Amino acid sequence: MNPWDLTINLKFVVLDLTFLSLLLILGTILRRYNKFFQKFLIPNNIIAGFIGLILGQQLFKILPLDPARLGKYVYHLLALTFVAIGLRQEKKKWGRGPLSKAFANLTTIILQGVIGLFVSLIFVYTLKPDLFPGTGLLLPLGFGMGPGLAYTMGESWEQYGMVGGGDVGLTFAALGYLIAYFAGIFIIYRGIKNKETTLIDGLEDLSADVRKGVVKESEPKIAGYLTLSQEAIEPLAFQMAAIGTVYLFTYFVVSGLATLMQNAGLEGFVPTLWSFHFLVALLIALAFRKILDVTNKGYLLDKGLMNRCAGVFVDYLVVGAIAAINLAIVWKYIFPILTMSILSAIASYYMLRYLCWRAFDDYHFERFIGLFGEVTGTLNSSLVLIRVTDPNYDTPVAEDMVYGSGIGLFLGFPMLVMLTAPMNFFNNTITGYWITLGILAAYLVILLIVWRLIGFLHAKKSI
Repeated sequence: MNPWDLTINLKFVVLDLTFLSLLLILGTILRRYNKFFQKFLIPNNIIAGFIGLILGQQLFKILPLDPARLGKYVYHLLALTFVAIGLRQEKKKWGRGPLSKAFANLTTIILQGVIGLFVSLIFVYTLKPDLFPGTGLLLPLGFGMGPGLAYTMGESWEQYGMVGGGDVGLTFAALGYLIAYFAGIFIIYRGIKNKETTLIDGLEDLSADVRKGVVKESEPKIAGYLTLSQEAIEPLAFQMAAIGTVYLFTYFVVSGLATLMQNAGLEGFVPTLWSFHFLVALLIALAFRKILDVTNKGYLLDKGLMNRCAGVFVDYLVVGAIAAINLAIVWKYIFPILTMSILSAIASYYMLRYLCWRAFDDYHFERFIGLFGEVTGTLNSSLVLIRVTDPNYDTPVAEDMVYGSGIGLFLGFPMLVMLTAPMNFFNNTITGYWITLGILAAYLVILLIVWRLIGFLHAKKSI
């Protein structure tokens, strides 16, 4: 099914937007005055999302938030986030740090996929024969790639028999967020105690503004620059218009490709194409940005304003994603989901502890905690945890995380294809899932070998 083929009353769209906005305000207030949220640096959007889940139609039924509608918003907000990222300033500096980060990130996510799929198959053969074998493949999507992609892929797998696939993806993402922040802060506490941090001696070094989430005592930062005359057009409106234009092209391109695939007898791959529309959006955004740079018109787009637009999309995406979780589906899968999540979190911790002290030349703990935050939550989680250990982003760690995410996106494309292999190449058979498990394990080994080779060549070059 084409996710764009939906009928929603405009009244509900407007009301949903206002309710999500109210939830963000409530989340900000709770972070501002609640010591618990300040201690663990829980982002306002996550607080808001769980408030929406509690007050929504599944529990107290106070807010008329329909999970199906929220899921559609998540789908589109994911692509809009990638468009804003692609339209930002052209990246010219990469270096070894971002590349090592990309390999460490991708290696850990694939490890999560191996664990998730293996645990799923064990449950299928033992305690839960009716479990959809691909459930574990949503683990690396929810943990390592966020709620948007996890929901999109999970929903597309419902046609293959996975009940509530989108909700399962959102559940993995929500658990990942909780692990990122609660386990992340605990790891930081221990890292400070063991003198592993470089710039910070204790969590008391964090400013009150950082803890409360409201800039009151320190100097406010500049959001961005006005690149157009306000008399002619509001500059922020132009940034939004650029994002909207790219997304329009995305729809036409994906729709055209879907038609070509159908005419070629590849109807089975069309749902996957629509699920990956965010990648098409990113590529079009990068091409659009390149054209502007080549024609010396890049000054029309401001990196700061684009960052703000991406931040807005992410905030609403996270609130909607958590509020859209179907608790009945969560309960149905609770034991397998918890088993996979706990094992994956532990494995990710030890894998990154091993990699970060070998893949990087400096700031090992800061890079470790940043990567742990990203492979369990999102890049936003990573930057929040890095800021605890590097309050002013004085180290290159945060910059390498952002640049490395761009590299990792393209290195990780084969993994996305592998995660859909049982459905697209093996007719959703149990044998296909075992073959996919073997392919993922082999890809993991290949990445480790390539990473070691790169490290060897770098060391040889430095001599």
